[in-house]
Amino acid sequence: MVGKIVTAALFVALIGWDLWEATGNMIGLPGFYEALSVGEDTPWFLLIPGVIIPVVVLAAGLWWGWRRKSVVESAVVYALALAVQSSLALSLIAAEQAWRADVLINSLQQ
Repeated sequence: MVGKIVTAALFVALIGWDLWEATGNMIGLPGFYEALSVGEDTPWFLLIPGVIIPVVVLAAGLWWGWRRKSVVESAVVYALALAVQSSLALSLIAAEQAWRADVLINSLQQ
């Protein structure tokens, strides 16, 4: 039981880090876009899922992982959930970078 609690706590800490980063992006990027004079083009459609996805993955991973019989099975489920979360987070970050480049290029051409 102690092993399951420790692995779950580690999983929560790692997903929590992604949630912290996503929240920081959601708070900080609008000001960054404002400073670049393109505040109306803030990609909220990328920032909001960046905060929601870690919460959903955390809940699903804990629910699914806690129901496993052994610590190893729970750890595998948590690792799988963390991999899914990380790939989605990196995809959203890459999409935001591409969005920013497009917005800046368009603002310079006007």
